[in-house]
Amino acid sequence: MANISLIGGLNRVEAPFIKITIGDYTFGVYNKEAGTLLSNGFYQASKIVYPNFVKSLTIDKINGQVNQYSLSLVYPITPSDDPNFFEKVFSSVSKTRKIVFTYGDASLPNYIYKNEEAIITSVRSSFSMKSSTISYEVTAVSRAMLASSGCYTFVNTGNKKPSDEIKRILYDKTYGLQQIFTGMSRPEYVELAGLIPGNDQEVPLDTKSNISVLDYLKYLVDCMIPEGVPYNNNKQKSFYILTIVDIISGELNLGRITADELGGPFFRIMRVDKDIDNSDAYDLDIGFPSNNIITSFEINNNENYSIFYDWQKELIPTDYVLRLDDAGQWEEIYAPTISSDNEEYRTRVEDSTWWSKLTEFPITVRLTVKGLIRPAILMTHVRLKVYYYGKKHISSGLYIITKQTDSISSGGYRTNLTLTRVRGDTD
Repeated sequence: MANISLIGGLNRVEAPFIKITIGDYTFGVYNKEAGTLLSNGFYQASKIVYPNFVKSLTIDKINGQVNQYSLSLVYPITPSDDPNFFEKVFSSVSKTRKIVFTYGDASLPNYIYKNEEAIITSVRSSFSMKSSTISYEVTAVSRAMLASSGCYTFVNTGNKKPSDEIKRILYDKTYGLQQIFTGMSRPEYVELAGLIPGNDQEVPLDTKSNISVLDYLKYLVDCMIPEGVPYNNNKQKSFYILTIVDIISGELNLGRITADELGGPFFRIMRVDKDIDNSDAYDLDIGFPSNNIITSFEINNNENYSIFYDWQKELIPTDYVLRLDDAGQWEEIYAPTISSDNEEYRTRVEDSTWWSKLTEFPITVRLTVKGLIRPAILMTHVRLKVYYYGKKHISSGLYIITKQTDSISSGGYRTNLTLTRVRGDTD
């Protein structure tokens, strides 16, 4: 197997690197060498050092949701400083609210996350009289959040391929998706990158009223069923997941194209299979010899998953369905007639994929890594090998990344991963 280590190496220098751009202002831990060609034919080198007011940056990336950013700034004030400096900075982007993040570990320059665009949602300030500082807590979200504005009615009759409907709303200028996901403005690049797989089948789609285009996009992805699989079977072996990527440049390979060539944010739909043995999965060892890099490892399930195995085999999934109760809350109910031809009780397509996610992929783990990992797009495969004194634990197996949180501060760089197991260990 041509597997690649997710952490790349065993040495962790941890040199946190942050560059924040707001309008014409740039801040962060950032040095840049610049060269100017003089009239005599020689180059004059100069070093650019941006002012560093950044205290910490936290980035949450979750499959199916927009990315969220939390930025802490501390502005020390001296008699010669303008106390309203950052107010001027924020007011300069009052119309666009645009902020650009570049971050990573300077000891691993090949793995820098470059130019992730976001929208500022709030800025809170606090004052410290003792230290003569003003602190700012800035929260931002992916530009994809703009797709949550506005409500539309999508009329569906008969059977359709959800992937065809996704392409239709992407290229229909009415919904403005290409203005938000600018990396998808060229249909030929979308095909080359394989961002929207077309290997799903026709299924019945519901008419959706007063729904945002982003919520409708999520609904369509939930309705995608691979070809050759009965869509009324609640125990699917595979399903599709939506991921949103803010990066507008970098060496992220997507099929036959890179993120640099796309040149903007994009969304990607990926198929997750329970029975696949992905030979291109990243490898990550928990315990010896990488126990100095993995600082924590825990299983998130409230119950020990081993006790449910026999029970799960006896369960008849088609007897259960997810419905809204009178309080507007989702509830799982026993409904053995849902597989009938009666339209009122027929299993919805999105319910079948929900059940698959709940029962076929039940084990989740959370781990913390020192330093920056290789940029791994959400829903990529990671093969975990968990050892205790050289003996492998049952939690080993093939996982997918469902959430990534990067925390960068003066204390170092930490990457928190949440993973869901799709296949047990085969060794």
